[in-house]
Amino acid sequence: MPISFPRARRTLCAAALALPLASALLPAAAQGDRPLKLLVPYAPGGVTDQLARLVAGSMAAQLGQPVVVENKPGANTIIAVDALMREPADGNTLLMGAGSTMVLNPLLIKKLSYQPRRDLRMLSVVVDTPMLMVVPAALPPNNVAEFRRYVQANPDKVNYASVGVGGSLHLAGELFAQKAGVAMTHVAYKGSVPAVTDLIGGQVQLMFDAPATSLPQVRAGKLKALAVTTRERMPLLPDVPTVGETLPGFDAALWFGVIVREGTPPAAAARLKAAVDQALLDPALRQAMEAQGNIVRKPQPQEEINAFLAREEAQWAALIKAGNITLD
Repeated sequence: MPISFPRARRTLCAAALALPLASALLPAAAQGDRPLKLLVPYAPGGVTDQLARLVAGSMAAQLGQPVVVENKPGANTIIAVDALMREPADGNTLLMGAGSTMVLNPLLIKKLSYQPRRDLRMLSVVVDTPMLMVVPAALPPNNVAEFRRYVQANPDKVNYASVGVGGSLHLAGELFAQKAGVAMTHVAYKGSVPAVTDLIGGQVQLMFDAPATSLPQVRAGKLKALAVTTRERMPLLPDVPTVGETLPGFDAALWFGVIVREGTPPAAAARLKAAVDQALLDPALRQAMEAQGNIVRKPQPQEEINAFLAREEAQWAALIKAGNITLD
């Protein structure tokens, strides 16, 4: 039986509370003299914040050292990155970064305050979060192939929504248009709620959206989920195909991972990476993450992480250039 998102949220919160408690019970002598900080570039209470607290709790239990989560939301993760850059590169401050942090911001903003390759090091990619390809319940198409034909049959009449220019939701729509060989009009909203509201009402015909926002509307029968955007199917929706099953090579996900400043001493970086990677092997933590629709990564060596970032940069750089997309 699928896990509902309210139940999933309770599961995730319970796990997030339990893991820090384990670290609190460690003998005082075993704990480090200085707490670690894990910066989160989004507001408290959201999925990324809860994800960070799960990771922080597991790391604290392993390292015998408190890990304090600090929220630094805003500016497409740049505020949190700037806060990280003001801290010494000593391994005591980490960042729960995203695709925007490591890949998209440098491609979209010419005068960026940091450069990922020069300033940041991703220790571990923690999860991929599939986006749902959703349409109004009343729209005729029931799968990706049918939607593609629908767009072809209705030139200049299909609009797709996102929560802002240059974000992952927008770029997923652009990638779909490119792979499908169709033309659609992008409509940027100030948030997911008004975008989904207009999607339900038929003012826009498509949205690539995070499960936390759109899945409840799918289950209520107000939207149809035609596909998920990752290479793998979503554990909570095993019967919903991937876009790539119809359009080979399509792969777009929200993803999050733990970052430190470049220049962090190798021993400190290795210690932190080992703690994060061990967290990814914890069955209880994996279950809590998957309950929110995430696909939990297996631990990867640095070479694989670097190769992943290079593939992401190549894919989105070509798309952004072709679409002349910018945040400047």
